Amino acid sequence: MQKMTPEKRKYARIDFDCEILYPTIVYMDKKNTLMEGTYHLNTIDLSEAGMCMQSNFPILRDSFVSFYLRIEDNLPFKALIKIQWNTKAGSNYICGGEFIALNQEDINILRKYVNCK
Repeated sequence: MQKMTPEKRKYARIDFDCEILYPTIVYMDKKNTLMEGTYHLNTIDLSEAGMCMQSNFPILRDSFVSFYLRIEDNLPFKALIKIQWNTKAGSNYICGGEFIALNQEDINILRKYVNCK
């Protein structure tokens, strides 16, 4: 009989498929804004504390990814994610990170969206 392991995440996650346009990636002293066409970055899932993303390029652990995120009909807000993990998945890359420095209004938007799904 297989032993079930408890969920390690503190916050519930939901599927969230959204293309991230023109993200800025900061790693150490380098800052790059990625233009549409060559680079593709999509969200996979979302929680009030972070998100998982898929890309066609590697995003190193401890990088920061900055972009605008729109949840339903709310105004887009500036999101900053610190990458906590990454892995290669076929020809793509999967990474996950936590939101950094969201204001309370943005946290409430995320919380309401995740809890209503």
